[in-house]
Amino acid sequence: MNSPKFENLLNLALDATEREREKSVQLGVGYEAADNTWEIIVKYSGDIKRLEQQDPRIQVTELMNEYAILRVPEDAMGLVAAASEVEFVEKPKRMFFAVSQGKSVSCINAVQSGRYGLTGKGVIVAILDSGERVIIMSS
Repeated sequence: MNSPKFENLLNLALDATEREREKSVQLGVGYEAADNTWEIIVKYSGDIKRLEQQDPRIQVTELMNEYAILRVPEDAMGLVAAASEVEFVEKPKRMFFAVSQGKSVSCINAVQSGRYGLTGKGVIVAILDSGERVIIMSS
């Protein structure tokens, strides 16, 4: 499966074998081997919930500003690619950073070691950048 709506890394991951996904740091992110499903990020316009009606195995969680998280069986990725509502699809990424340098440059060490002992545990932050606008979400 290769779609121009899918980011290159997702196209590569869909073409990879399960063994290749297991061995890769990035290819398997968003893939659940137990039920052969993908969790993907979709930029859309229109009624994205229509995909759930087309295939009840597809789960749609709408976010803000026409973004959604979809849980899609691998054999239904073609439906996502063919949907007129779908503008762009990408897979989640595993994020890495140099912990000590990143914390120091961001002044996190002072906050974590100060009198409050803040760690950020349990906080989720997402930054979505479509090139046209940036969306920052936290919970």
